[in-house]
Amino acid sequence: MVEEDLPAPGPGEILMRTRRVSICQSDVVIQRVGLPRIKSWPALILHEVSATVEAVGRGVTRFAPGDLVGVGCDIPCGDRKCIYCGDEGTGDWTSCPNTQATGHEFPGFARTHAMLPDWFVDLGPIVKFPEGFNPDHACQLEPLACCLEGMTRVNRCIEHRVVVLIGAGSQSTYALQCAQAMGARKIILVNRGAERLERVLRDFGGDDGRVVGVRWDENVVERVFAHCQPFNEPHFVMMNAPCREGYELSVRLLGYGTVLDAHAGVKGAGGKPRIAHEVDLNNDIHYKLQCLQATHGSSMHGIGLAQELLVAGKLPKLGLMTNATERFRPTELMQAIERAADKDSLKVILDFDAS
Repeated sequence: MVEEDLPAPGPGEILMRTRRVSICQSDVVIQRVGLPRIKSWPALILHEVSATVEAVGRGVTRFAPGDLVGVGCDIPCGDRKCIYCGDEGTGDWTSCPNTQATGHEFPGFARTHAMLPDWFVDLGPIVKFPEGFNPDHACQLEPLACCLEGMTRVNRCIEHRVVVLIGAGSQSTYALQCAQAMGARKIILVNRGAERLERVLRDFGGDDGRVVGVRWDENVVERVFAHCQPFNEPHFVMMNAPCREGYELSVRLLGYGTVLDAHAGVKGAGGKPRIAHEVDLNNDIHYKLQCLQATHGSSMHGIGLAQELLVAGKLPKLGLMTNATERFRPTELMQAIERAADKDSLKVILDFDAS
């Protein structure tokens, strides 16, 4: 633990007090094996945050002291003339060669307070929630936004469609809830381990038969296709298992008009391994109308959609993501990361109000 003096916010800046931070699997990887993007150690990690605005600098009009805000992970590079990140930019921050992320290049939120610079306040993914909104839910803005980026890149690939989610971790559980809110016809959840699959089906499956679970074994493809009936194959597949086997399974599930979102990348301290796959651009992409895409991170598009779903109460079971064994104080950060790595864990939250 380190103590620092907090200056008053300068022009355009805001001072935030951290309320909740949820643990991402990226945080587990960073703590255990590192990440090449982090150039300076020790590092301030954690990026899924909700906070209360403590003070604002001169010229800030969108935020006021007392506001509850959520912050996205992917942020502008800081150059206001950047064609991606700047005032006149496209907002495609992940395409910028100098892209930043909180908890990576920009200091994360494993701290009681944070000062956001003027370019972050003006251009970055920071949004306000209504008075009285639950900070437990607001801190999950960013992972929800990441899911929604992938689920909305192709129009109408969820509504009335069959959705397959590979892996039953937090991202698939977010995607399951979003697919329910977006009117999916059926949601098929695929996972190897029984314990987490049972937890997700029990807490988020519902009683209308729209959500089914399939164990990931040698018969998984045939069983998934059977659950797609009366359709022959799924319409949308989200690969949320960060392993080569997840990619190999996902392409075996592609059919006519299937959208594949390769959502979970495979990486480690040594970088990103090559996972090769042959694509028939004519018979598959053209004549089967298949769409292969990948999303990692989020833009203001996903942030806006996530905020909308949260504020409208469209994710009523979100609180079940975190049980009593998944709540920690900030001083228990290491225990929280260990719990997040458990096979039965979904969303671990650090409660800074409990300090």
